[in-house]
Amino acid sequence: MILYRINKLEFIKQWRHKGGISVNFDKLNLIYGRNGSGKTTLSKIFECVSNRNLATINSLVPMECNESPNLQFLFQGDSKTESIDLSNLNNLSCSFHVFNKSFIENNLYSSKGVESSQLVNYYEFCLGSVSVLFQKEIDKLKLRNDALTNEMSPISSRIRAKFGNKAISEIKKIKKTEDPDKEIEKLNNSLVDIQNTEHFKNRRKLTELSINRPVLDISCFETSISQLSLEAQQKVEEHIKNNLKERNTSWLEDGLELVTGSLCPFCGQSLAESQIYHLYHEFINESYLKAISEFKLKSSEFELEVFSIGVNLESIEQTVKTNQDIIREWSDRLEKTELDFNFDLLNEIYKKAYFELRELIKAKEKDFLSPVDFSQFKSFVNQLFEQTDFSSYNSVVIEFNKAIDQFISGLGTTTSTDIAKKINLIKESKERFNADNITDLVSYDSLDTEKKGNTKRIDELRVKITEEQESSIGKYKKSINRLLKSFNSMIRISELAKDNKGHKGATRITYVITFIQNNLSVLNDNQKIFDHVLSTGDKSALALAFFLSKFQEVNTNNSIVVLDDPISSLDVHRKDATINEIEKLIENGYQTFVLSHDPFFLSDVLKHSILSKSTKCYEIDVSYVDINPYNAHSAQYITSRLIDRDDYKSYVLHSYYKEYCKLQEYVESPTENNKTEVARSIRPILEAYMRFLFPTHFPEDAWLGDMIAKIRDENDEDSIYFDRSDKLNTIEDINEFSKTFHHSDGFDTKIQSLDLQTVKNYAKETLCFITGL
Repeated sequence: MILYRINKLEFIKQWRHKGGISVNFDKLNLIYGRNGSGKTTLSKIFECVSNRNLATINSLVPMECNESPNLQFLFQGDSKTESIDLSNLNNLSCSFHVFNKSFIENNLYSSKGVESSQLVNYYEFCLGSVSVLFQKEIDKLKLRNDALTNEMSPISSRIRAKFGNKAISEIKKIKKTEDPDKEIEKLNNSLVDIQNTEHFKNRRKLTELSINRPVLDISCFETSISQLSLEAQQKVEEHIKNNLKERNTSWLEDGLELVTGSLCPFCGQSLAESQIYHLYHEFINESYLKAISEFKLKSSEFELEVFSIGVNLESIEQTVKTNQDIIREWSDRLEKTELDFNFDLLNEIYKKAYFELRELIKAKEKDFLSPVDFSQFKSFVNQLFEQTDFSSYNSVVIEFNKAIDQFISGLGTTTSTDIAKKINLIKESKERFNADNITDLVSYDSLDTEKKGNTKRIDELRVKITEEQESSIGKYKKSINRLLKSFNSMIRISELAKDNKGHKGATRITYVITFIQNNLSVLNDNQKIFDHVLSTGDKSALALAFFLSKFQEVNTNNSIVVLDDPISSLDVHRKDATINEIEKLIENGYQTFVLSHDPFFLSDVLKHSILSKSTKCYEIDVSYVDINPYNAHSAQYITSRLIDRDDYKSYVLHSYYKEYCKLQEYVESPTENNKTEVARSIRPILEAYMRFLFPTHFPEDAWLGDMIAKIRDENDEDSIYFDRSDKLNTIEDINEFSKTFHHSDGFDTKIQSLDLQTVKNYAKETLCFITGL
């Protein structure tokens, strides 16, 4: 795609180009324009069109009019034509790369040296098109990530607002709480508990069950006569044996009551002389009665001890009931525990033991001296205490009491703030697993996963771009140094690199210049480089080398190169090298525009044997408009338009040659428009011809009339002034005609009487005189 034609370029500073040009643009286009004609503006317009910078174009509206900017460029490719104007700049499929003063100041250096922004701009210029496909994919991924961010943002805001603005990553880490309402209720109770710590400390604990087996002393049931009086027992026993048919001790108790006289009521013997009576009397009155009394006392005590076993059983049974009450009391804070003990068997055994004891006491009381069988009683007592194993019950009691201790201990270490935090965490957990939030987080995760994948891909692409850019930087360095060498510059680039230390981390290009074996960094020594080391020519060469290094390979992206005054009057020594680089641009497929105020440079470009085949010449035609022609102090403004030209000979040839060509063209094709100019050119060219013939014989103040007079007066045939060819009459005739138009007769300038054919005849005579034909 190339720029084929400029159809319109109006009201952008001085430009008033309208209607196109008769010759369309070619591969190489040379545009000549004097200073102030609009060359720089044209290059800036190309740049603005390429950058779609409509604002800058609109800012270039000239002050002398109120019109809106207008342009129409026609682009042509292999299979299509594009018409670009200010309404469809975005449709442009090619790009202009402009080398001008602005390029140097924006990318390399200015009067103040080098700024970081310039280094960033140059990075964009030289490497912005490297890895374009990768960069396009990055841009596409970035756009998608922007869209994902826009989708994620409201979800994130909605979720985070519910969780105290926590990060999504933290919200996702919240663990699920089973039955959160129940846990919150417990914690609320704990909160109340903390406020009522003394109350819980005063609550009862469970009591362990225990029963002590009493030592039962049955010696009181073992009293016999032998214990009272062995002799009395023997005699009494014998007496009873001999006199009583039935053994019954009741007589011992009742016998004394039966004695009313001095004789024994059973045997009739005299009691006064009866030894057995005295024994009996002693036994009854002292030992027996005492023993009976002691038995009654001790048997009552013994019965009370056995009874106390029953009381203890009742107490233990009540303890079990109390423990159950305590468990129910703690059920609002602790897990309820089933704890019970069956006392039915114990109570039954106890009753049997107690009733057995009562029977033994009654039997003893009836026959104090009769033996007592305690085996059944002991059996019941043994069974009773064998059934009082409370170890299982008590282990449960111990564990429950430990739980109480832990609870109360927790009340001492946990604060209401801690409880409140736990409640908030559970509420967060409940909110986290709310159905709406689960849906939002799933959506967010899906979008975030895609975004992270895109970001990872972007990082991979950037690595590839970096690798390609590093390779390109190496090529740029070689190209820059090759160009500097071809420009006969004494400087070289020893280092060319990029970093990310531009403004806000922007990527930039840095370089080191080697000059007379000194390495000078553009970052640290820029003032020294550009103020003291480099000449104006070196700076110009360096800038052009940096620019042209971008176009050393074949054009693959419809790039158009614009060179605005690529050399200055100080760069004559690199003119040919610059022309060779222009040739390479054309060979690499870059349509190129060269704008210059130097017609000699443009003419040399045109004469290049290869470039001349694909080169078109143009000129910026300037008109000066005087707002009020009759006011000496009237304001003026310039208008410019582009015209086509065959070449720039009229600006570079000697004036004699130009005047000669003018006469020849007029003789071949005379026009009314040119007759006056031709008539006035005849005298100067004759005068110049005579000076060429006699370069050392006519003084500077000698004019044509003086020269003719000297020839007319010369009679020496050997003199160089002698008219051997008899041309004096001819030159005198021509002089007489031409001088008429160098003077005025009163107010008459003689121009109106000038005849086209007459001018042609004198022009022809002049040519014949000069050439000798």
